[in-house]
Amino acid sequence: MTSDLIAHSRVIYTNKDITESISSLAVKLNDYYLGKNVVLLPVMTGVIPFVGQLLPQLDFNLTVSYAHVSRYQNNLGQDEIKEIYFPDKKNIFNKNLLVLDDIHDEGKTLDFIYKKLKSQGANQVKSAVLFNKDIKSKITKVDFKCLDIPDYYVYGFGLDFNGIGRNIPHLYAYDQKDPSG
Repeated sequence: MTSDLIAHSRVIYTNKDITESISSLAVKLNDYYLGKNVVLLPVMTGVIPFVGQLLPQLDFNLTVSYAHVSRYQNNLGQDEIKEIYFPDKKNIFNKNLLVLDDIHDEGKTLDFIYKKLKSQGANQVKSAVLFNKDIKSKITKVDFKCLDIPDYYVYGFGLDFNGIGRNIPHLYAYDQKDPSG
């Protein structure tokens, strides 16, 4: 299945491009958070490769928690955001939080997370994303980003296509004009 998927896709960013951009982001985050205590809040599950690369490069004081929310079902964005897990208020109240996400498209999920963290008393909420999709109608902006991507359906490096492809090292864009059908 993966080989068929790749046959109908093209590489947007190589693994080298991605890992170099993560290293550049780490430098920016280290400068910004110098001397601060920060709670990293990755948004599961597509963010795992991003966090795995980023975390060892961060040299400021941090703790790690996570949130698991989703507005996707069968590769389609839904209006309702499903909250699977969110950290306890005591881990958020009066803290500086850095939300890490794999991709920022319309911003609905990030907006939901911002509002929830602020309602639980977070001192500061910032965001960093691996891929920032070029969509004009965003409801939130990100504070830090690695790579801009065109408005295509993408997968690889943590992002899936119908449940597969998260382990593919490059970022691919799916060609929706499948020549076979």
